[in-house]
Order: sequence, then C-alpha cells, then structure tokens
Amino acid sequence: MSDTAVLLGTGWVHPLSMGRPGAVHKFESVEDMEHLSGKSVLEIPYKAFGRMDLFSKLGFSAIAFAMADAGFPPVPADKNNRPEKKNISLIAESATGCLETDLHYQATLSRQENRLPSPALFAYTLASCFLGEAGIYHGVSGQAFVIEKESCTGLTALSLAMNTLGENGCEAAVCGICNSGAHLCAGTGAWRPGALFIVIGADDSVAPGRDNTRPCLQRIIRKTDPMESFYSGNKKLHDLTDLIPKEVL
Repeated sequence: MSDTAVLLGTGWVHPLSMGRPGAVHKFESVEDMEHLSGKSVLEIPYKAFGRMDLFSKLGFSAIAFAMADAGFPPVPADKNNRPEKKNISLIAESATGCLETDLHYQATLSRQENRLPSPALFAYTLASCFLGEAGIYHGVSGQAFVIEKESCTGLTALSLAMNTLGENGCEAAVCGICNSGAHLCAGTGAWRPGALFIVIGADDSVAPGRDNTRPCLQRIIRKTDPMESFYSGNKKLHDLTDLIPKEVL
C-alpha cells in the first residue's frame, strides 16, 4: 500500500473532446462521442474494437490514451513478438455500469419479432469486459475490476489503485471513471457521460517511454487523518477531473 503516487498518464473521452495532454481531438458535436472508430483512437488496430458496445469503447479508448501518455505502448498483434506481460492493475468506477447495453440486449430477446438474441451484445453485458479487452491490447496481467457507485468521483478507484502499487510486483495502476448514457447518470458527478482514466506509479521510472520533464507530471498524496483525502501539491482533489487541465476540454 502506498500513500504517494506519480501521475504518469491521462486519457479521456468527453462529449466535447477526446485524447491526452498534448494530443487533443475536439468533437464537432456531442453525438461524435458515440461514434468512436479504431482509426481515431488506436495506435495498433484491434479487431474487437469494432464489435464493442459504447460503454466498452469509451473505457477502452480512455485507457488507450492514458497508456500512450504514460509511455506504455500496446503489444504487437504478432503473438511470437510479444514482450512479457506487465503487472499493472486496471480499476474502474461507474455510476451506470453496462446497464445501457443490458437494455439493448434485452430488446433483442423479443419473441414477437421472431429474432435471436444478439451474441455480440451478450459478450459485453458485464461491466468489466472492457478492462479485459484493454488488458489484452496492452499486455497487462494485473487484477481488474469495476466498482459501481451511484455518485462516483473516481477517488475510490484511485484509493484502491494506490493500494495495489508494489503488491505482488505491481509496477503501475490504471484507474478512472466510465459511464454511458446521459439519461442514466444525470446528476451523479462532474464527468458524465464519458470516460477518464489515469496511470499512476510509485515513482516516475516505471514508464521509461514517458517524458518525465513534462510540466504536468504530478505527485498525488493520500492523507487518512481524520478521513481519507487526496492532494495534488497543495490542491485537494474532489473529483478525478481535478487532475485534468480544464482548457483541454
């Protein structure tokens, strides 16, 4: 367990923009967020991306941006040329989970329309599915899970991610927020709908591809007296979005 961590990378998909610091793509309309393509998100093509539901695409994309920002490239598609898996945990917090996908899948079960249920949608009726996909894409073997909270700020995921640092050789952790469907999560936090993920490490040496001279490299401090709280420098964090420069949105 660690009470300090270095912010190594940040990535997001927001109704107004997506990307990472220094590589921001502005959306022309709010609807653009719902039409993500692998070409606009991924460094290396990933066949499964096109089959994903929106919830999974949002989370997977934000993680891909954050990992790229941290200097962790995706693994090559060639199975004979893959490096050893990285011990990095993946922890997400969500107000909606994959409820929207579950509802879409339920609609395909209609007997009145005489059609079979969708196997493509069924494959993503677990909220943690996109974490598994992200683990495959980036060659990550650490623990992965989703916490569902009615009002999620991302700080619970951050706390659990900091707990994993150094445990069983865990070299870094990815944590963040993922939600889909504005009608499902209205009023549940500052970052709705969309996804925001950060990569943290015990120190700045775990991601050798990261430009550690960049000004936005921050140290996160956890204090537990009298209650758990988080700080970046002297600034108290109320939401994971406090780590993101507001001008990038």
